[in-house]
Parts: sequence; structure tokens; C-alpha cells
Amino acid sequence: MSGTKTTGATTKSSRFGGRRTIPPRWMARGMSLYPPLLGAGIRVREFSDDWTVCRTELRLNRFNRNQQGTAFGGSIGSMSDAFFALLLWNQLGKGYYVWDTKAEIDYLSPGTSTVHGRFEVPREVAEEVRAAAESGQKVLRWFETDLTLDDGTVVAHVRRQVYVRKRQDHRG
Repeated sequence: MSGTKTTGATTKSSRFGGRRTIPPRWMARGMSLYPPLLGAGIRVREFSDDWTVCRTELRLNRFNRNQQGTAFGGSIGSMSDAFFALLLWNQLGKGYYVWDTKAEIDYLSPGTSTVHGRFEVPREVAEEVRAAAESGQKVLRWFETDLTLDDGTVVAHVRRQVYVRKRQDHRG
């Protein structure tokens, strides 16, 4: 049986190895309500239907402003946490461990208004990672993005290292 079958809050899809997944739209809504992100003022605006792109935003409020009145660095860092790993995990499907392992954040200018993040894991990159992990060896892959203001000013350049390993019970 191929294709997608929707039942309640989950989708069972052969595309994702038979694993139950949350549709991207629901994942974005749910993550926006996740207490660590909600408390930091971070909203997940979109996961693309093919799990290649995620968009987030950090709206300034009294809880995430620092003593200078700009975005708190911890909130800026949090708005990049796990999104590359989530995109990759949903593309790889059942049978892979996927985690964030390292982060490098260069703060370049103050977050004086809403900060936007766009995270992308193209299909080709996911397939490269899948091929590299096929033998069961760990794969470490760096992903990068800029967090920007509405006018395009770069607030921070973010690099995240993602760890991938094929689960032993799914190795050929």
C-alpha cells in the first residue's frame, strides 16, 4: 500500500518508512506552543510540505529583551535549535538517529525588531547524508543560516552540526 493515509492527528506514510508523523502544518503550530520556544518569544511559522524548509521568528517582548532593549542572545540562539535536525530527520524517515551536536553563533548586530530564521535542508543533501550513513557509521554535517531583521540586516550567522547514524535494527 503506497501513498498517505490520514487518521486523526497523525499521518501514516510510506514516504517516511511507515512511521507516524505529524503533518508539517501541525508541527509548526505545536512547536510554537512548546514552552521553551513560547517562553522565548519564538514562533515557528512554517515547515514546508516536503520538510526541506522551516521558517521561524522571534518577536521582541518584555521577556526576551536584554538590558539594552534588544533581543536576548539566548533567545536568538534558541530560535535555531534543532530545526536543521528536525528537517533532516523527517526526510530520512524511520531508522535514523538525528541530533544537534554543536552550534556556533556569530552575533553581528543587535536584534532591534523581529528576527527571522530560515532553515533549509535540500533533498539532495538529505540523500547524501542517507548514503553516507548507510553503513552504520556516524555522519556529522554542518548547516548554516543567517538570522535577519525585516530589512535584511543580519543579526547572527548560525552554524549547527547535526549527527546522523542509521539505527542498528535498520541496517542492511
